[in-house]
Amino acid sequence: MYSKNTILIVDDEEVIKRRLRDVITDEYEVLDASNGQEALDVLAANTDKVAVIVLDLIMPVMDGFRFMEEFGKHREYDNIPVIVATSNDDWHSEQKCLEAGVWDFVMKPYNPVLLQFRIKNAIDKSRMIMAERDAVTGLYTKFKFYREVRTLLSEKPDETFAFARFDIDRFKMINNFYGIKEGDRVLQSIASELRRVSTVFDKFVYGRLENDIFAVCMPYKEENFDLLINALQINMKKVNKDYNIKVSWGVYVINDYDMDVSEMYDRAFLAAKSCKGKFDKNIAYYNDSMIDDMRQEQFIINEVNRAIDEEQFEVYLQPKINLVTDRSYGAEALVRWNHPDRGMISPGEFIPVYERNGIIGRLDQYMWRHVCILLRKWLDEGKNPNPISVNVSRVNIYNPHLVKIFKKLITEYRIPAELLNLELTESAFMEDQDLIMKTMSKLHQLGFKIMMDDFGSGYSSLNVLKDMEVDYLKVDMKFLQDQEFNGKGEKVLTSVIRMAKWLHLPSIVEGVETPEQVDFLKCIGCEYAQGFYYAKPMTVSDYEKFIAREEEMGAKCSTDENMAIVNELWNTRSSVSRLFDMLETPIAVYEYRNEKLELLRTNTKYESDIVFDIGVNEEEHNRRVLAEKELLSEAFAKIVRGDFCGPMEYELTDDIWYRMTVKVIGKRADTMIMMVTFYEVSEYK
Repeated sequence: MYSKNTILIVDDEEVIKRRLRDVITDEYEVLDASNGQEALDVLAANTDKVAVIVLDLIMPVMDGFRFMEEFGKHREYDNIPVIVATSNDDWHSEQKCLEAGVWDFVMKPYNPVLLQFRIKNAIDKSRMIMAERDAVTGLYTKFKFYREVRTLLSEKPDETFAFARFDIDRFKMINNFYGIKEGDRVLQSIASELRRVSTVFDKFVYGRLENDIFAVCMPYKEENFDLLINALQINMKKVNKDYNIKVSWGVYVINDYDMDVSEMYDRAFLAAKSCKGKFDKNIAYYNDSMIDDMRQEQFIINEVNRAIDEEQFEVYLQPKINLVTDRSYGAEALVRWNHPDRGMISPGEFIPVYERNGIIGRLDQYMWRHVCILLRKWLDEGKNPNPISVNVSRVNIYNPHLVKIFKKLITEYRIPAELLNLELTESAFMEDQDLIMKTMSKLHQLGFKIMMDDFGSGYSSLNVLKDMEVDYLKVDMKFLQDQEFNGKGEKVLTSVIRMAKWLHLPSIVEGVETPEQVDFLKCIGCEYAQGFYYAKPMTVSDYEKFIAREEEMGAKCSTDENMAIVNELWNTRSSVSRLFDMLETPIAVYEYRNEKLELLRTNTKYESDIVFDIGVNEEEHNRRVLAEKELLSEAFAKIVRGDFCGPMEYELTDDIWYRMTVKVIGKRADTMIMMVTFYEVSEYK
């Protein structure tokens, strides 16, 4: 016997409803309503339960015809059969009901056997249709679509067909921001456009396979797909121009008609994946290399458990260099996979796979534990290790047990929290900022230092800095393209480093590869560098040798003592910087490059006496700035040419004079850092 279902009886005569209940209650659950309006209310509350509606036509408040009008406006009711009670001579009503979408009729007075038969028949028919038609769009379901594709290919074995699969990028955002109904409206709009396009082709099969995923099988011509894609894009803009919807297409040109349709789908899916995240590309065609990539990805996924159990993943360390001392101060822990059969597998191969599949969280925790083991080993050997930073992936940032995990690690291995620094990528801060802030606060309370990695790669960097209490900024050297030091990249990187200083955040620039880059970073006051210029990622044993060599040889000093002072000046938390602000002599630090001056830093006495003296208005302030720059431009030009530049006298106002001395405290190929000291000499005038 088929499973029990719910029947909705809509009739204003209580006697008839009672008799109907007596007839069908053994087989079905029964709901009832006395008019069309009541029926709509009952249906709205029980949409997922009602299998069949038995409807009378003549009722008060809302009759059966009005009910059918309202009923037909709801797509979610499409697969609920309606059986209307009628009489032999009521053919006009029957015609009207059929036009409204009624499935069947039953004669009054009800014949119990015939009524049960018609209800069962309606339910079976509905189930069959539901198995073949999608409830939201009315298109073929996956099962029916695959069957129709197989039929199409068998009928036209000599024609070249293509199987296309497409979906909407970030469709969940539409559902989340605008609601499920609006998301359904988008899907229905796509379905309508596919129906329209299908009239152009003799052989065109299409369906909605699941969620926002659609598929099409049609004769292959590249221009046909271009037309189809353009038609859908135009249609999407009509739905709502604010959505900026992008559709990603994957196409498999069928060359093996005996292949399972599900495998055709897989190949189209692989092609579609290559379009994700690429705004200039919305269609890709399958090629066999994609299968190789998929097999490689599956191998990487399948091997992860064995790799973790057998400790195939190894900790490599890349030193971070203090640019003042040119000595290392800690390192970043990086993972390397030493596979027993395939040898070293590049992180670029397995990290993205693990991130896409959520496995990266396990690998993170594996690395954290092994770094803790390493730190404990050094401490037991009587060493005084510098901090090692570990990466925290997005998966783990939102792990509710993250703080407990780190607390357990430092407790278990008896490690000071300040020896284990945490690197979080900037993009991870963008989602649930309240949660991130609470997590960071708890980690700070335990003593951990937090670095924002890849700063500047996201779209809300300044907002993140404003709200998030990070301890270090990590910036990539990619801001400087092709080693150029005269473009926008240099200005951006310089601004980032200086902004970090205003916020009292030490900066670490990674990807440093040339001496020119090192000189540039020292000149703008960057505290730390990391990159191949100093050291590549290395095994633990090589890192230990690296540290030992440093201790034996001392600092590999490539900077003069003035440059060390410059770097200390940039560090607003350093003793030199605090002393700089306490001096009773006005001092200003300028950058001179390409005959242009830029004021980098001043001390408190300069701000109060030279430019921002009490009572100075904006006009006078601007006059002083311009007068000072004009005088200094001439002096700096002499120094750059190699000419002697002695002290200069500067008339600040009619009765106040200063003697200015200039000293070069930092330089590289095209830039000099000048320190200008002001001594008041008014009494000698």
